[in-house]
Amino acid sequence: MTRTPRPVGRILSRTLLAVVGVVVGTFLYFVCVGVFAGYPRYHTELLSDIGMILIAATGGIAWIIDARRGDADN
Repeated sequence: MTRTPRPVGRILSRTLLAVVGVVVGTFLYFVCVGVFAGYPRYHTELLSDIGMILIAATGGIAWIIDARRGDADN
């Protein structure tokens, strides 16, 4: 038997998800700008490429989730 989440738990989980999203997004921005670059020994120049791919993937996932939510209203 599954329990439905309580409103407080839902609010807390959405808030936590938003905070984690902001932190990850900020980290990816710093990676793409090159804040952590400059260490050729550790191949940090690849971080910018990886960061851009992750940002594009995150935007694509958000777009798909939002599109599915809009279709649910019909």
